[in-house]
Amino acid sequence: MKFWQKAFLCIIIVFLIGFDVATYLLVQKSYTLNTGNVYATAQNERYIIQKSLYDRISDISDLYTELNPDNLKMYINPYGDYYKNQNIYMELYRDDTLVYSNFNQASDERPELNIDPDEKSTVARVIDNVSYLFVTGYLDEPYSNLKFVYIKDIQDLTDYKHEMIRYAVMISIIVSLFLSVLIIGMLLKLTRPIRKLNKTAEEIANGHYQKRVEVKSRDEIGEFAHNFNAMADSVEVHIQKLFDLTEERQRFINNLAHEMRTPITAIMGYGEFLKCANCSPEESVKALDYIIQQSERMKNMTAKLMDLACLNNGNIKFETVNFQEILENIEQTLSQNIEKKKIHIKKDLQRTELQGDKDLLESLILNIMENAVRALPVGGEIEVKTYGDENELILSIADNGIGMKEGELGKVLEPFYRVDKSRSRVNGGAGLGLALSKQICDLHHAEMNMSSKPEMGTKVEIKFTTLLQSDDNSEI
Repeated sequence: MKFWQKAFLCIIIVFLIGFDVATYLLVQKSYTLNTGNVYATAQNERYIIQKSLYDRISDISDLYTELNPDNLKMYINPYGDYYKNQNIYMELYRDDTLVYSNFNQASDERPELNIDPDEKSTVARVIDNVSYLFVTGYLDEPYSNLKFVYIKDIQDLTDYKHEMIRYAVMISIIVSLFLSVLIIGMLLKLTRPIRKLNKTAEEIANGHYQKRVEVKSRDEIGEFAHNFNAMADSVEVHIQKLFDLTEERQRFINNLAHEMRTPITAIMGYGEFLKCANCSPEESVKALDYIIQQSERMKNMTAKLMDLACLNNGNIKFETVNFQEILENIEQTLSQNIEKKKIHIKKDLQRTELQGDKDLLESLILNIMENAVRALPVGGEIEVKTYGDENELILSIADNGIGMKEGELGKVLEPFYRVDKSRSRVNGGAGLGLALSKQICDLHHAEMNMSSKPEMGTKVEIKFTTLLQSDDNSEI
């Protein structure tokens, strides 16, 4: 059962209960008031008739020395004939003996007769499916042995009550039908946003993550729709991130397999050559050198992959790092290639200290400078600068090498991406250095920016801001 149907049933049930109870109470109140009026009228009529009867009996007692049943019957008979046309009946008892009665529906049980001389009784009874009102009382002295019973047909009052109930039921049915149509229309309109939300949720569940709910109202449903859209935006962003991550990992695996296959194939080829071919000592040395070169390339690539995996854990140790010492270590590491290409390194270190992980920062700068050395021609230049204030430190490494196109700047930070694949493979590059550098920057909450122009060189700027005041030996 749908929500609007449940709401409709609840509303209509509550309405019917409330309406019917209120109607019943109203009918009952009206019946009670009418009954009270009928009782009061009957008591007044009984008093008038009984008083008239008393006066008449007094007159008779002056004419006749003895009141006999015939005399009493003769006098009361005109009253009985007159009021019978008005559905009013009378009975007269003398010493509990019936003297006169024009009521033909009397039953064996007469509780209204069981009263004391100083009492009056008003009793309503149903005889043969007809309601009657019995008002009983004794005449005053000296005729206190005479009991007068006033009987009135009040079936009209009962019929009126039943008619009112039937009318109320009919009104309840008509109003319920009209109200049902009105409530269903209102509920369908009020729950329309919920149905739209449900439909949109189904579409999102089926993969249409761009679907959103149109928000028009400002009530709770409107707020819910707004929050639903915010949730859908967040889901879409996270799903897109998962897709991107999946694609990135697949690309990483494909590139890794490709990069590994090339040196392995070369090693196997030269190994077979050394095993089977009748080669000269010079050719053997050349083959062994190539095997060593490819093995060294695989070792370096494996080491950098391990570095990337370790960086993903995010646990690094911070200490005070001196840039001058790091640059000296890097120059020593790259000294062979620097001397071979006669590269000049220009340094301008206005700031020399920073809080960070020394090994990671050295790896960061080494990767950038190693790429710069590869990109430089003979006699090229690398310029290293540090500057800034107490709130930030900027490290700048620029070269005047071959540079890159603008469209390649966003890709060089991806693992295994190489601008010139053939030249990088010859020089031993696997396209992992800058990806590793980017992760090191992220761990140090630093911002890494690159700019480059073909045949003019590349410039890398790294801005450190949040770790300048860190305590020594702190960890994150």
